[in-house]
Amino acid sequence: MTEEETVLYLMQLNESKELQEVEYQLCKKDPWYWLTTWAYTLDSHDREDPIKKFPDTGYLKHLTEVWLDEKLLLVPKSRQMMVSWLFCALYLWDTQFYPGRLNFFQSKKEEDADSLVKRAKFIYDKQPAFLKKYKVNPSNLGKHTYCKFELPEISSMIKGIPEGGHQIRMHTSSGIFSDEMGFQPEAEDAYTAAKPTIDGGGRFTGVSTAEPGFFADMVDDIVEVE
Repeated sequence: MTEEETVLYLMQLNESKELQEVEYQLCKKDPWYWLTTWAYTLDSHDREDPIKKFPDTGYLKHLTEVWLDEKLLLVPKSRQMMVSWLFCALYLWDTQFYPGRLNFFQSKKEEDADSLVKRAKFIYDKQPAFLKKYKVNPSNLGKHTYCKFELPEISSMIKGIPEGGHQIRMHTSSGIFSDEMGFQPEAEDAYTAAKPTIDGGGRFTGVSTAEPGFFADMVDDIVEVE
């Protein structure tokens, strides 16, 4: 659409409940459409324009398609490629549009996992109201709850956890996003604990910059991944 057509459509969308429902269903069906139409990220390095639309780039679109198809996905990355933002957003999409989801964000330290939860909350908050059909807990409206993003109406939640497998074993999770997995000394234990999630139809996504260890060995097929 041209810029003029886009403005006109947004005006119509603002006034039409029917159009809003159509848009909602499009977003529910296609996470890439939702990301590139309505999602915003925060670039702390940019003092002039820190809030940016999610970038419509080929490699991120490809990763989205692979994530939808593959229950186990391991992604070596370089910094500043938006890969962690992408998977925070994709797990938010799963949590936001579908009921009964319990997704985990795991990092080496709990505060790092909380930073990932904050990214998901930022994306959620920046959406138009009609996409936030299911609201966060009213007592936490506009606030951040440490290591937790919750939509009580549909019993869906994202929880941030530190490395290791013991917290994963306590729950039947829908999905696990392990960020900087290569820097987690307990990555193998966490992956072993996550196997029932994958075998049961859930998903596991591991992402990391280069670092020798269990993650790199799985990526290079040095250890067997079932």
